[in-house]
Amino acid sequence: MAFRKRTRRTGAAAVEFAIAISILLVIVFASIEFFRLNMLRHSVEHASYLAARTGMIVGAKSQDVAAVAEQHLQRMQVAKASVSVNPKTLSDETQVIEVTIDVPVEGNSWVSPIYYEGVISGRTRMLAERAAADMAAAIPATP
Repeated sequence: MAFRKRTRRTGAAAVEFAIAISILLVIVFASIEFFRLNMLRHSVEHASYLAARTGMIVGAKSQDVAAVAEQHLQRMQVAKASVSVNPKTLSDETQVIEVTIDVPVEGNSWVSPIYYEGVISGRTRMLAERAAADMAAAIPATP
C-alpha cells in the first residue's frame, strides 16, 4: 500500500472561516435591520389606531389624540414623528376622524441608516361615537 503524504491546510481553513463568518455577519445585521423597519412600520400603524380610538369618544380633543400617538411612539423609541389629526378641531358633530403619522426612516434605523431612506406612514380613519343616525349617515357608499 502506498501512503500519500498529508499536506497541512491550516491556512485554507482560516481563509474559509473568514469568508463564511463575514457573510454570516452581513446576514445577521441585515436581519436585525429588517426587523427594526418592520417593527417601526407596525408601531406607526398601531399608534395611529390608538390615537383614532381616543378621538372617536365624545368630548375628545385633537391635542389628546396627538398626545396618545406621541406617547406610544415614544415608548417604542420612535423619533422625529409627525402626527396630524383631521379635523383639527373635534366637536360633537365630527363624524370621521383621521390620524396620519409620518416617520422618517433615517433617524430610526439601528444598524446603518445610510442604506434606507424615505418615510413610513400610518393612517387610520375611524367613525366617531355619535348618535346611531349620525353614524349611519357618515358611512360612505360603496363604489
